[in-house]
Amino acid sequence: MRVEDRYLTGSQAVQSGKTVNPQEVERLNEAKPPESRPAASTDRVELSELTGGLTHALEAAAQQRVSLVERLAQEHAAGRYQVDAMAVSRAMVAEMRADAGEPSSATNRLPET
Repeated sequence: MRVEDRYLTGSQAVQSGKTVNPQEVERLNEAKPPESRPAASTDRVELSELTGGLTHALEAAAQQRVSLVERLAQEHAAGRYQVDAMAVSRAMVAEMRADAGEPSSATNRLPET
């Protein structure tokens, strides 16, 4: 494989397989006239808005989950929590099929009661 780097000159080009010390590169760039130095990088990434929105969404989802669990715990403690066995079995079968890569099909569903 051939690597072409326009900033390598003279003996640097011959020794392109050699690891270069970052301080050495900076020293070499400072020794060059300003017009031949590499341009300063202008790349910029700003993630603060994205991560702020994501954090807010995750916190809201976590709070909803906490509220649901608390409500279910209260219903269970009061003896009012009723499990829909058919819904649970459907969800378990659907999850197993999804994990196995099987397509979900209306003809393969459990009969409704």
